[in-house]
Order: sequence, then C-alpha cells, then structure tokens
Amino acid sequence: MNKFPKISIIIALYKETAYFYESVARSLQLDYPNFEILIGVDKGVKLNFNNPIIRVLETGLLRTGPAEKRDIGIIKSKAEYIAFLDDDSYPRRDWLKKAMAVFSKHPEISAVGGPGLTPPLDSFRQQITGTILSTFWGTGPYSYRFIQGTQRLVDDYPAYNLLVKRTELLAVGGFNNKFYGGEDTALCIKLINSGKKILYHPEVVVYHHRRHFPEGYLAQVGNVGLHRGYFVKKYPKTSLRISYFMPLLGVIVTILLALISFQFLPVVWFGVLLYVLGFIDAMKVSGWKVALILPFCIYLSHLSYAYNFAKGLLFTRDLER
Repeated sequence: MNKFPKISIIIALYKETAYFYESVARSLQLDYPNFEILIGVDKGVKLNFNNPIIRVLETGLLRTGPAEKRDIGIIKSKAEYIAFLDDDSYPRRDWLKKAMAVFSKHPEISAVGGPGLTPPLDSFRQQITGTILSTFWGTGPYSYRFIQGTQRLVDDYPAYNLLVKRTELLAVGGFNNKFYGGEDTALCIKLINSGKKILYHPEVVVYHHRRHFPEGYLAQVGNVGLHRGYFVKKYPKTSLRISYFMPLLGVIVTILLALISFQFLPVVWFGVLLYVLGFIDAMKVSGWKVALILPFCIYLSHLSYAYNFAKGLLFTRDLER
C-alpha cells in the first residue's frame, strides 16, 4: 500500500455558512501530504477559493441533495480513497493519517467511519443536543457514533465522517439516490449487500456542529425518524431492528401508563426513575447544568422521532423527491 495514497475529501454544500468555511479551512490544515477538496454545489453557486487543491463541482441542477453532490465528486475524483464530510463538520488534524492507518491494518475493509464529536465551543443549546446524541437514553446503541466508543464492524454509518475506497464506490454505483437524510444508509446497504465491510474506529475523528435545541434539533431528529420508518420497509436488512422502534414503544408505554393508572403515585415514581437514569447518563458526558434538564429534552426528542417514525412506516410511500 502506498504510504500516502491520494484522498479526495468531498463536501456537499447545502448553503454557505461560517461552519462550511470552517470545514474547508480545517481540512486545509490536515497533517497529510496528498489530498484534495471537492465541493459539490448546485447550478449557479459561485465559490471563490484561490487554492489549487480545492475544486468546486456543479451538479448542473438548481436543487440537488447531498447524495447527488457527492456522486459528482466520486465521478470527477481520480483518488484512491474518498472521504466524506458534512458542510457543518470539520476534521481533527490527524483524521486522514488515522484513517489510512486503519485501512493499512485492515485491508479487508472497504470503508471506515469515526465519531462526530460535539465541538467544545458549541453553544449551551447545541451542547444539549450533543449530550442527547452521546447518551444511551438519547440514542440507544448508536451513541458510539457521537463519542469515541469501541472499534466494531457496522453495516450502516453516517457520511459526516466516512472514508471509502473509490473503486468500491464505483462498483456499487455511488449513492445514486435522492434521499435528503438517510442517503448514507442507502449507500451502506449497497456496500454490505455486495459483501463489503465497514469498520467504525474511535480515532478517526471529526467534530460535528449540533443543531440548536429545541427547534433545530427536533426538526432534524424528526427527519431522521421519518426516513428510518420508511427504511424499515425499503431496507429491512439494516433498518428492521427493535432498536429503531424503541422511542415509539417508549412513548406509547408512558402514554398508556398515564391513561390506565388509577393511582397518580405509580406514574410519578416511574417518571422520577426515568429522570434519575437520564440524569446519571448525562453526567457521564456533560456538566450538571445540561444534565439537569436533559431527561425532559430526551423525551421531547423521542416524541419527535416517534411521531415521524410512525409516519414514515405507515403512511409514506416515497421519500425520493
């Protein structure tokens, strides 16, 4: 294996923000000698970067999703590896070196993903969102995606921090979908179905800015729930799992307890138990100010996810625009 194989970092631009320019600036500071940055944009978007390793690629359409923008980068790239970033995430300086070390140590894998950590300078409301994502009570068995967890093989991973061998992407036809949220799930299922392996490694780190709680995050988690409910039908191999149903089941149970209990005290004690468990979980990854309110925030998160999950599962026929 070439010690420093060429890597194309692909950023799908939704809109120009300070986070996007931070993502580009931090990528330029990576401790790796052989990479380029490809920015996928809609038709007519003009970006001025006076740097030879940055290329701006138009999709040719006025409105496209992240999958379409990433696909044009895959096609235009001549690199051996493709590294995906969101336009509100930025890499740790050793991101590419760590990823290449993983590929070198595990030649049998086709892709590696790593955690998207909450940036330390994110606001209090963003820290609430980051803590929800980083706790078991917030995201169940998927909290490892937002903290430095234990190395493992996975069959579904978000593209805010995902590196894939370009030949493997071309072999499965790239993303080739129009999902806006869940486009990475569609890609991963194609990789898995073709016999490829995806490895999560805790040292392949990026920082991912969080949505503000409540309005930004609840809208985001609702979109996640909608797509996951729909994917239960479309991609049952990786989405028909009890873990994805748990927020909906939890909301149903708490509502039923409140309705059928003729004694107020059991409901109160059940609520207190959930609060204490949520508080203890939050204290593992955050300070006491966030932990005090986090159980309430987690319940709102589950409500948004559950409602939209049921909508996607029962009433949504097609999520590709």
